[in-house]
Amino acid sequence: MAGARDIAGRRYALAALDIARQDGTLDDWLAAMDTLEALTARPEFVNALQADGTTDQQFTAIVEQAQAGIGEKQRNLFRLLRRKARLSLGPSVATFYRELLDEERNVARATVRTAVPLDDDRRASVERQLATQTGKQVAVETVVDPDILGGMTVRIGDRLYDASTRARLRSLRRDLERAAH
Repeated sequence: MAGARDIAGRRYALAALDIARQDGTLDDWLAAMDTLEALTARPEFVNALQADGTTDQQFTAIVEQAQAGIGEKQRNLFRLLRRKARLSLGPSVATFYRELLDEERNVARATVRTAVPLDDDRRASVERQLATQTGKQVAVETVVDPDILGGMTVRIGDRLYDASTRARLRSLRRDLERAAH
């Protein structure tokens, strides 16, 4: 999940989620958020889209080219952000929308770091264990990090579970240092 985090982005995301709930279009809005994030990922994109010489028709054509079949309400969010010169909030709106949608769907996102790649069976086992512990469906992203030596670390939101060999060795070293004093 990249993108600047701005509280105004959360307000737009909450409004979008509310509309999406009412219309039953959660996934349509998710696709629109991906498009919004792509169109506003770099300051020069935002500057070009908000430039005085860009007409509303040109802007709408760009949005429709970026996402064929985008809905009227999603397109109106893009237009509103442009009219208020807030397109730079695009990545923030998209990030918050994804987080709110995960909450809505009772999904937790976990980043699992291991020294070696996890095979499909081990990954599924980790997902099941995390689902049991969190009471949520868990989407796991795996990252290979040879620095942890063995074991794994798991980050879910702002919580870090460190079951790595490196952490165990650090703990053992601290225990030995305390015992020596």
